[in-house]
Amino acid sequence: MPFLLFLIFLQPFALVTVQPRAHAALQPCSHATIHDHGDEIFAYVRSPNGKQPDSGVPAYKLSAAASVYQKLLHARGDFRLPAPELVMNDGQLYVAWMNSKKQQVGIEEKAYDICASFGADSLNALAALLAHELTHYYEKHDWTRHFSRNNANTRAGEQLAELDEGLKMEVQSDYLGGFLALSAGFDTYGIIPQLLPRVYKGYVLPEEIPGYPSLADRIAYANNAMGRLRELQLAFEVANCLTVVEGYEPALDYYNYILRDFQSRELYNNLGVLHVLAALPFFTREEMPYILPLELDMESRLRPDKRGFEENAEKRAALLAAALEAFGRAELLDKEYPAAWINKACVFLLQGAPDDARYWAGKARKLSEKLALGVETQYAQVLQGIIAAAEGDDEAARALLRPLAEGGSLVARLNLSILEGAAPAEPEPLNFAKGVERIEGLLLDDYLENPEPELQVDMGGNVFCGLQRLEHSKILVHYAEDGKKYAVFHLAGDSYDGATRLGIRRGADMEEVREKYAARSRAVGSRQGSYLVFPKENLLFRFDLQGKVDQWAVFRIRLKEGE
Repeated sequence: MPFLLFLIFLQPFALVTVQPRAHAALQPCSHATIHDHGDEIFAYVRSPNGKQPDSGVPAYKLSAAASVYQKLLHARGDFRLPAPELVMNDGQLYVAWMNSKKQQVGIEEKAYDICASFGADSLNALAALLAHELTHYYEKHDWTRHFSRNNANTRAGEQLAELDEGLKMEVQSDYLGGFLALSAGFDTYGIIPQLLPRVYKGYVLPEEIPGYPSLADRIAYANNAMGRLRELQLAFEVANCLTVVEGYEPALDYYNYILRDFQSRELYNNLGVLHVLAALPFFTREEMPYILPLELDMESRLRPDKRGFEENAEKRAALLAAALEAFGRAELLDKEYPAAWINKACVFLLQGAPDDARYWAGKARKLSEKLALGVETQYAQVLQGIIAAAEGDDEAARALLRPLAEGGSLVARLNLSILEGAAPAEPEPLNFAKGVERIEGLLLDDYLENPEPELQVDMGGNVFCGLQRLEHSKILVHYAEDGKKYAVFHLAGDSYDGATRLGIRRGADMEEVREKYAARSRAVGSRQGSYLVFPKENLLFRFDLQGKVDQWAVFRIRLKEGE
């Protein structure tokens, strides 16, 4: 079942003016509490012989930092707290900091320049530093210290003051900050352990600074944090791959695993989308003949192996209720989030509540138009057309869908086709067997004979995920019930110049892929690119905004008995 997975992570974000709150942390840790003109500074480091700021910084540096910062704020998507203001100065005191009274996250020009020294990884380094500070803020790492200070005359305050949680907070900020940056599209794995020595050298700092662990210890702690970041990153990548090939149930487990450590509106929204996708196979074509902005065909709803209506109704009702709960959690983080509203409207329509669906679709469309969110505006309009068609107002439905279809909207075109009674074509499958595709000369079936991932994460419940890197590719593994259920994906990397058996390689046009692979495919959309999945050939292709292949993969999957 193809679908449009809303708002994976990389979305445009409008610069907003806010009144932020700030945070601080306990000592001893790699952020010391110092006082500057009465303001509490939560500093990344305190330079003993630091230079006070005395002039402005080039506008382009602040602009570049602000661009990274806004992407981080947007990826976090937590608007329960106002976003702290980003500032930059030319001092050499703190590297980066949080000011709890001025409600700011700050970075010094010197630190910016050190990040720039990473060359191709300069924005990744900048993202790692800023995300570290934002994580302290959103994880409320200042709560314990503020409580103990404000209740110093109580036994509870004394006990909390004695706790040394600073190290834990720093490690957590490293790996959760890294995942936040990853969510925003930055590759920060391993950056902090490299950044620390450059900071100390650039600021001419001694390896031992009062109130901080030694430089060697900070690097060791950062490396430990990178291990946890790698586990979360692997779980996220496996969840994405499972989603693309309809492995919704294990994908839900992976998203829930990540949510134990990291919460964002997009993760909750995706969790809700997956619940809806898992519920759709329990609807017949007669019950829901149209293609919601969550899917691009109804193949799974046309299969003959339907169970009893009562079991279907019970199962789908539970899944839709879980979806609404997840969308509600996304709304708690951001009360004006049109993607969650569109998805809620889809659920209400499936639940037989068209009035509620119409309300939320209209609300989403209005806000999306106001914020100039093109994709969300289009999906809201498509959904309004589907609601009109479901209520028998074909004229209104055509009026909404036809302009979108003529403008290139695939989901609008498909729904207009359904409305007008057109039947989809049935392409013939290719006449070669599975298992013939190779990446870097490796047959995936041979790898499955003796998989030895270099990184393996125990997800609990006899479920594991793993990663194996090759020179120009990588293998992602989902492994459950002692191998009775599995999904394995071999993804060609950016540096791989090899081709598929039929000559498709990176840079190929979508029409060329469709021409050479005429079997039934499923189209899957996401913010990271559009996918074509060919289940019979065990192949998937990802396309960039220009419709060119920017990644392809071979996969094997068995998630049910008998597959």
